[in-house]
Amino acid sequence: MNGDFYATVDGTQWNADSLQIALLSNTGFSISGLSKTGEQISMLLPTLKTGNYTLNALSVSTAVCSNIIVNTSAVYTSNTGAAGGNVTVTSIDSVKHLVSGSFMFTLINPVDNSRTAITAGVFNQVPYGVDTTGGTSPSASDTLQAAVDGVQFNSAQVVSSITNGTLFIAGISANGAEDIALGMPVGISAGTYNMDFATGIYYGVYNPNSSTTLLSQMNGTLTITSNDTVARRIIGTFSFIASPLVSGTPVTITAGYFAVSY
Repeated sequence: MNGDFYATVDGTQWNADSLQIALLSNTGFSISGLSKTGEQISMLLPTLKTGNYTLNALSVSTAVCSNIIVNTSAVYTSNTGAAGGNVTVTSIDSVKHLVSGSFMFTLINPVDNSRTAITAGVFNQVPYGVDTTGGTSPSASDTLQAAVDGVQFNSAQVVSSITNGTLFIAGISANGAEDIALGMPVGISAGTYNMDFATGIYYGVYNPNSSTTLLSQMNGTLTITSNDTVARRIIGTFSFIASPLVSGTPVTITAGYFAVSY
């Protein structure tokens, strides 16, 4: 699927050209995008319905923006002080699991009251997964699994999207809190590739929870067994050490396997 997810952040164009993850669960609808420069925008809505959602210090809907590479301690949110804005969901394709809409908001860092202005935000035809604990079964034909520090991770839902020639594949846990994602060129050929987020070409991302992002940094291997660009079906294996960019504990991901239609 082709999805667009972009905005203007403090006058500079931002594009979720590194990772896009959206999930509908019994706790609400979340959509998050990560750029190759490390800037991440996330939104959480109480439900997935068309309409306008207001964001402010008292609203259930929230938005967060931070950079996981530069100034990682600065986290801007919509649920503090005079921060606020809105998210508009314009269309939902519940059969193909695609969502479109727009957003704009001013977010505040509660530590120093600094602000960031996000305008002209768009998410168009972005694929979303459905948490199986809410009663919807994932596609039996798609799978992504791995061992995370020796503990088996099996995706309850697999989401794929294509943006600017990059194929994103994400496996999401049943509770929606944990995911493993891979990025690679959509026309990638069979073979073995080194994974490094800094290159923006072949990389892995592991989110153990909604507030932590760990990346492959010159330490991973992606092997494509086959990529049928006509039938749009890709199969491969992967392993990498998911590490924080600044400080924290790395996680070893091994025995990764995926078979996904896109």
